[in-house]
Amino acid sequence: MDSGIKFCQYCGGPLRESLIASVSRPVCSSCGRITYLDPKVAAVTLVYSDHKLLLVKRAIEPAYGRWSFPSGYVDRGEAVESAAAREVLEEANLHVEITSLQGIYSGDSPVVLVAFRARAADGTATPGDEVIDIGWFELDNLPELPFPHDGEIIRDFISQLGN
Repeated sequence: MDSGIKFCQYCGGPLRESLIASVSRPVCSSCGRITYLDPKVAAVTLVYSDHKLLLVKRAIEPAYGRWSFPSGYVDRGEAVESAAAREVLEEANLHVEITSLQGIYSGDSPVVLVAFRARAADGTATPGDEVIDIGWFELDNLPELPFPHDGEIIRDFISQLGN
């Protein structure tokens, strides 16, 4: 497994692959520390109001110019729910109240998605710096979404609507 990481984050020594508990991991040749390639955590927020779902048109890669859920990485030391609310504020200038956990989605990707349901608490959605546009879409008229778990997230959202 080539992680792309070549040097130890502790001492700067060269890393070599070593089998640790049947898993190939980068280990420092100098200090012996193991580098664990932990996944990144991203928060996804599904804001639903008046039978419409909030989507943002991305102004950054990946998926530049494509419609997506407000989402982003969780900062170290930040509660995942806080990150979900922060991302909506940054991307759509909208304060939200997180109402429930939608689901957790992972797979072969190095990212674990934690999706939340939310409702608008204050303000009117307008595009933030990281998006080109915002839109409210009926569930039967959603644009094509760009990321691998988007379909599963939408299916789960629709199946839980009555709950």
